[in-house]
Amino acid sequence: MGIPPDLEKAATERGLKVVERGQGHFQITGGPLLVNYYPLAKRRSAYVAGTTGRRVGVTAKQAVEMAFLPPERRGLARKDERRGKYRGARRRLLLFSNKCHWCGKPLTLDTSTLDHKIPLALGGLDNANNWVLACEPCNHDRGSEMPELRRGMA
Repeated sequence: MGIPPDLEKAATERGLKVVERGQGHFQITGGPLLVNYYPLAKRRSAYVAGTTGRRVGVTAKQAVEMAFLPPERRGLARKDERRGKYRGARRRLLLFSNKCHWCGKPLTLDTSTLDHKIPLALGGLDNANNWVLACEPCNHDRGSEMPELRRGMA
């Protein structure tokens, strides 16, 4: 089928790549966020990978811009519902990397915190695909924002 020309052009202008995944599904990669886009579907929907939010009626240019914009703010998940399950998750993540995802500082089980790459307040999912280890200062400074997106904006 091939990549729609307007999508290819919009992505190239922002330095991104488009990957065809079949059945009208395209992924926009190379930016701070991965965007899944369905331009041939009836609703022309798009969403940022790892989030619960979906936008409909999206143009190719809007889908490309989603790779640089924070997801829409959502209601916060209750912390008391999440507390307790993260110690085991941190222990498992430490097996793969013992450094802060954001600054590279060495971490231990006692000095690490579990951070969400896409914050829950922005519609990020509370699962292992969205978890990274971070030091306390990085996790606290980031809060429910995504400052790394500001660095990637042109």
